[in-house]
Amino acid sequence: MDNKIENKKKLNVKRLGIFCACILVLLIVLIVFINSLIEEAKLKETIEYKLGEVGYSSGEIKLIKEELNDKEIEKILNSTYNKNLSKVIKEKYFIFSNLDKYLDYLNENSSVTPTKAISIVNTGANNEWYSNIKETDTSKNELMLVNKFYGLSESYEPSDLVNVSSTYGYEGKKVSESIYDSLTNMLDAAKENGYTLLVNQGYRSYADQLEAYTDIEDVNGTEVADARAARAGHSEYQTGLSVELSTYGVEVGTETEWLLDNSYRFGFVVRYPEGTSDITCFTSDAWRVRYVGRDVATKMHNENITFDEYYEFYLNK
Repeated sequence: MDNKIENKKKLNVKRLGIFCACILVLLIVLIVFINSLIEEAKLKETIEYKLGEVGYSSGEIKLIKEELNDKEIEKILNSTYNKNLSKVIKEKYFIFSNLDKYLDYLNENSSVTPTKAISIVNTGANNEWYSNIKETDTSKNELMLVNKFYGLSESYEPSDLVNVSSTYGYEGKKVSESIYDSLTNMLDAAKENGYTLLVNQGYRSYADQLEAYTDIEDVNGTEVADARAARAGHSEYQTGLSVELSTYGVEVGTETEWLLDNSYRFGFVVRYPEGTSDITCFTSDAWRVRYVGRDVATKMHNENITFDEYYEFYLNK
């Protein structure tokens, strides 16, 4: 009898142990399950997860996190997946506020590279010429921008115009005194290297530019005139900081190469280099040089960018 009672007690203890073990296992499973739900909820709140849900790959997500801040990423999350996003955000001259314009431009121009698209959009060259015109900030002095989207008033005239000596230019040509020494130093250096360069065109007033533009337009039409010349108020000649050069006595072509390679040392840049018409909105002109100061000219030379690109990225971003 005692053995039966003892065995029954042992059986009950065993059953209790099994029951407790089951309860413990259930608790562990429940805890694990709850933790997994918590972790999943946390995961869904991460940027990585959200970007993945939009459709971006792990490589694209890594790049997005490296290149954009949280506020910028939040905007990305409110948009649909775009295969060109990762291509544009890693570009040197990427400006986030222009993102939608980059993507739209690439979508409409599939043959254009992201680099070119960014240059075109940054400078506003994706817009119709002479649209959304802004007033030129003349307080920037030698760094003022004048093009098809930035204009000068009819009354603007540099206060320091001086005549170019006949040694350096044709009769009646004027430039801003602030660039005169740099200009003549450059022309002297060119001569030392066998190139006789002369100022063929300097300052033009608003009225002079209007006449020059109209002459071209009357003969060739507006489209050709707009490609070759600036409308009145949109010519850098009016700033007194830009000149057109000409030469004689050497094979045509070599002197323009010298200008490209050396003008920056004197604070000048070739304003409309070959292959940049879709950025500057003017026909290439190897003879047009513009003073921007030695530091800026050197930076532009080293980075191989136009003044339009420099202005919008470094001065107007």
